[in-house]
Amino acid sequence: MNRLFDKSIVLACCIAAATGLAVDARLVAAFCLGVIATSLAELAQKERTSRTSEAASYAYIIAAVFVPPFVPFAPLALYDIARRVRRERVWVALGIGVAFVFALVADLRADALAARTLLLTAILSVAATLLSLRTAQLEREQQRMRRIRDELQERALALEARNRDLADRQDYEVELATLAERARIAREIHDSVGHQLTRASLQTEALRVVHADEPRVAADFADVKHTVDEALQLVRASVHALNDTAADLSVQLECIVEGACSDGGPQIEIEVLAEHAPANITNCFAAVLREALSNTIRHAHAKTITVRCMEHPSFYQLIVTDDGADATPASSSNVAEGMGLGSMRERVEALGGTFTAGPRAGAGGWRVFATVPKQQGDEAR
Repeated sequence: MNRLFDKSIVLACCIAAATGLAVDARLVAAFCLGVIATSLAELAQKERTSRTSEAASYAYIIAAVFVPPFVPFAPLALYDIARRVRRERVWVALGIGVAFVFALVADLRADALAARTLLLTAILSVAATLLSLRTAQLEREQQRMRRIRDELQERALALEARNRDLADRQDYEVELATLAERARIAREIHDSVGHQLTRASLQTEALRVVHADEPRVAADFADVKHTVDEALQLVRASVHALNDTAADLSVQLECIVEGACSDGGPQIEIEVLAEHAPANITNCFAAVLREALSNTIRHAHAKTITVRCMEHPSFYQLIVTDDGADATPASSSNVAEGMGLGSMRERVEALGGTFTAGPRAGAGGWRVFATVPKQQGDEAR
């Protein structure tokens, strides 16, 4: 848009400079060719067409050297030459400018054109060249500003993503600390209060036996024992409930994956789509994942490990796959392999689930697949 505005002004000044000249075929041709050349410069986008338009501008200046009616419209060509001038071609542009100056002097001496026309053309040529250089600098500054704006936007988006990651990480750390604290409280209650209540129950039962010949005293001790047993049952229920809430499936699996990641090791991708899994299922899947990752990292030589844990309407599912070249991890230690797979199978089948492990069908690598029914898992609690 800036170029079109500049060229409109330059063209109007060129027409004003040509005022007073005899309108003939050469002047009309000069006007038409000048407009066509400068329009081609705006339409040229590719490198090949750009070179063609640049050559047309040079040809117009050369024509102005030999044909005086081309002189008044030469500033249009000089404007286009100045916009495309490069350091490696600056001498060509200067040579064309010097030739045009000599053409103006020659036309002035030969009285080919009026002195007024030549003076206006000279002034307009300098103004058009400076205007073109100024507009080119303005366009470069605009491009630089757009580039800076894009870089700032990219940095802002990257910072937002990093802030989200940090916030998620902070939430994860808080959740992990909360779960660890719940587990610690559950252990403390179980080890201190639970043992003390068990001891009080045994002591009360012993006193009831000692005073068996005193029915009233024995009945009082029986009531005390019943109260202590009820308190013990409530403490055990609270401890189990607190321990269950301390075992979060997503946090446990992500913690295991984070511990297994290393700089030179395989890339581990994890996706957990399960919520509020019972503690026994959480512990089972955690043990299975820990053993599967250990086998894969030690024996499979995999580059990528994928872990997916999903909650379905009637069961929980854990799938661990890798792209290792060796389809039978730990093939060199069959005993250890048997113990590892056997341990995973026992844990899953103890909850009424299904466990399979073996090479991936139709692809390289190893696959561990475990499912545990919800109802069986809940009853096992």
